[in-house]
Amino acid sequence: MKKNFKFYSLVWILLLALFNVVVFLVPALPGAEKYTDSFWIGYSFITVAFLGQFACSWFVFKEDSTKKAFYNISLFLVSYTGLITTFVVGLLCMIIPAIPGWLTAVLCSVILVINIFAVVKAKMAVDFVQKVDEKIEKATSFICDMREESESLLARAKDEETKAICKKVSDAFRYSDPMSNEGLKEIEAEIKNHFDLLKAVVREAKAEAVKAEAEEIIVLVAQRNNKCKRMK
Repeated sequence: MKKNFKFYSLVWILLLALFNVVVFLVPALPGAEKYTDSFWIGYSFITVAFLGQFACSWFVFKEDSTKKAFYNISLFLVSYTGLITTFVVGLLCMIIPAIPGWLTAVLCSVILVINIFAVVKAKMAVDFVQKVDEKIEKATSFICDMREESESLLARAKDEETKAICKKVSDAFRYSDPMSNEGLKEIEAEIKNHFDLLKAVVREAKAEAVKAEAEEIIVLVAQRNNKCKRMK
């Protein structure tokens, strides 16, 4: 994402430079003064909008994962909309000498406040969604880890009988309720202990022990799921 931000920074610098070139090189309308109060006020607000949009873009591109960057897309779009709105209004005030400076300042200030409010609102929404996602990820980590470990164990099983037993354990985790909570910690710890024992006996190819541990795990997973249902 950081490479993308470098590319975006280059585009942003070129657009800001182009804006300044056009603004200062294009002559004023015939018989009109160019550098009025409205010109400088409009120019200042447009520049601030450019800088604000660049700051919001940094929040998007600084993320080290595509998922987190996706969450911040709304922030990018809101800031981009604010830049376009400020640019249009500010530019009109700059090129129309009849617009007084105070009116330009009022219009641009209103737009700026609306844009800031929209950006803050978008950032709060992004933070809320990320926190909810983190809570869900944490709550489902146990079952997700056990699913991965059981599938890995299935791949390491040496004979067909052991594979069939490990497949039942893997299916038990696959169809288990993924959500966890504090009330399930004790039984989940017991499941993990028995699963560690299962891995050990699978490596040692102890068929009877494999069957016994697998049956115990399946029973415990069923008990966990029933307890999970009661707690919802």
